[in-house]
Amino acid sequence: MTEIIRFSELLGGKINYRDYLIGSDSTNINELIDMYKFLRKAMKTELTEKQSRCLTMFLIEGKPQKEIARLLGVNASTVNRHIAAAKKKLVRTCAYYGGFQ
Repeated sequence: MTEIIRFSELLGGKINYRDYLIGSDSTNINELIDMYKFLRKAMKTELTEKQSRCLTMFLIEGKPQKEIARLLGVNASTVNRHIAAAKKKLVRTCAYYGGFQ
């Protein structure tokens, strides 16, 4: 199966989709929309509250891990572990439930 989701630290920690999904083909756009919806649902249902908060602040809000740690009153290494665990869980969930890798 072709990998269609990956987390990339090189691009600011954003969730990236494979190039073949992004294009003018309506099927590709529908797949991209389905993946987006699936990820949003998985973030709400599969992650712990701390994992979700850390991942949202890091990936969506673009906050550095040290700032997240300060805001949450925890160590930066704790934030790093929550983010890593959340990413791993989302990739596993996507592969299992969504048929994505």
